[in-house]
Amino acid sequence: MMFFKAAVVSTLAVLATAAPNKPTVTVTATAPGPTVTTISQCNTGGAKCCTSVGAANSLPGVGVILGLLGIVLQDASVVVGLGCVNLVGNSCTEQPVCCTDNDFDGLINIGCSPITL
Repeated sequence: MMFFKAAVVSTLAVLATAAPNKPTVTVTATAPGPTVTTISQCNTGGAKCCTSVGAANSLPGVGVILGLLGIVLQDASVVVGLGCVNLVGNSCTEQPVCCTDNDFDGLINIGCSPITL
């Protein structure tokens, strides 16, 4: 967990200095339906393994990340995943999710639903 926090802080510092005038992007994210419960039902994008998963308006740091990336969510309660990597096989020691294709290099994934493996 400490490594993830250090990676986020260093990534945010790079983003803040590298892209000060990046245009704003509005993201409409619709999470997969509530019936998506297994990896075999994930057909809206790739299955991910994320360090943190929750509503965008309740996870600490999400607002800062979105702001630095120039992303405006139409629904602040959409479920996002932080620190996500592609799920390979059926192994995830963190939180497995099925996300729409709103992926920003694993830093944040927008429109996710928890799944079971």
